[in-house]
Amino acid sequence: MAELPPIPESIRPDLDILFVGINPGAISGQKQLHFGNPHNYFWKGLYESRLIPEPIPPEQGNRLFSEWNMSIVNLVQRTTRSANDLSLREMRESVPELCRKISACVPRIICFVGLGIYKVFAGLSKVEPGLQHETYEYKDHDGLSDPEFKSNLKDESSLAKRGLIFVMPSTSGRTSAYQNPEKLACFKQLKYLRDCVAAGPDPLNIDHAVLASLGPQTRSKYFS
Repeated sequence: MAELPPIPESIRPDLDILFVGINPGAISGQKQLHFGNPHNYFWKGLYESRLIPEPIPPEQGNRLFSEWNMSIVNLVQRTTRSANDLSLREMRESVPELCRKISACVPRIICFVGLGIYKVFAGLSKVEPGLQHETYEYKDHDGLSDPEFKSNLKDESSLAKRGLIFVMPSTSGRTSAYQNPEKLACFKQLKYLRDCVAAGPDPLNIDHAVLASLGPQTRSKYFS
């Protein structure tokens, strides 16, 4: 397909949530909108979980940044008909630039919208949806660095220099392994975490029993 310009991204320090998508699909790239396909569940999930107070279409996606202190970036900027058109090498080569973006906005929560994205980012062979055991260390990235992780969420040090990592299934309508009710459960867990970090920086404020009750079983079992 014809090469399209990257979808504009808005970042600033101290975001509550930074969503990370894999790359723009054909419809999103043509419209220059994040999650622009009408069959994508992303914008519905934000509202149905009450992460945002009213439903909005992709055309109003800038309000996520201007009104609700969240934003969206992509691992790869190039538009393709399908994420399957991306090579593993291209995705891995995009990780340092994503690290720079994350470090520039120091989000309280980094949400990877797609298990495969986080596999590439963290160099893992298997990922479960939900809150991850590791947190992201905020350090300066020169584009040659790999992601920096802290391995234990129960470490009582402040979250001021690290962010929680949450992984949810892709919200694409093509994702058959997870249906919309399961995706909504992940959005509800994310909403709970957003409320927790907004109340204070202590990671122990998170009640993992409550988190587990909101959605599918997650890696929060490691923290009980």
